[in-house]
Amino acid sequence: MGKTTAIKTSNNANNSADQAMEKFSVVNDYLSQDKLEVLQKFFQTNVFWTYGWLSNGNQTPFGHWNHDFLKTKRQNQENAEHVLLDNGALGPIRDLWLQLKSDRLKGHSLVRCYANAHTFGIDGQPHTDSRTTGNYTTIVYVNPVWKPEWAGETVFINDLGDIAHAVLPKPGRIVQFDGRMVHAARGLSRICPAMRVTLMFKTTALGATQDAA
Repeated sequence: MGKTTAIKTSNNANNSADQAMEKFSVVNDYLSQDKLEVLQKFFQTNVFWTYGWLSNGNQTPFGHWNHDFLKTKRQNQENAEHVLLDNGALGPIRDLWLQLKSDRLKGHSLVRCYANAHTFGIDGQPHTDSRTTGNYTTIVYVNPVWKPEWAGETVFINDLGDIAHAVLPKPGRIVQFDGRMVHAARGLSRICPAMRVTLMFKTTALGATQDAA
């Protein structure tokens, strides 16, 4: 498994959910080449994109491509793992979830799982995935190849309004972060020939507080 870079949360005796996981981490080559190819083939044959999904409806009416595997609500906090386990057609997504659950996301419950896609001219807007502690997001980068000149970084914005981290969507890479972190998918460059594809696992850690509606 690849190298991990991480920034950990500070200890807080009253926040057991945050203690259990790093606030921000990037893992390169989390997926082996064989597993990545299986996932890519699954996307090519089983994912049907719908346009109009909004990353932040309060800022812009313009959306991006999306495919929702669990069809749970945005603020869902109930464990929906059974949807993956009971649906054989979602085998590669299920297998990846079980891998994450066995190492990076021990003790977490799966509350949402979906894929996003961006093409040239489609920009993500800064947003958070959650408002409360103990909610985390894992992004899996699905593309078979990605070049720096294609842009499309996932950027993370700090309290000063500056970009604190910029993560290129390299094949097999994952980024995991506290759902309260402000982030956005940056647009693709004019020369990018590909669709930028990401797979999201939204989870709650043991002891997570209820998310606001």
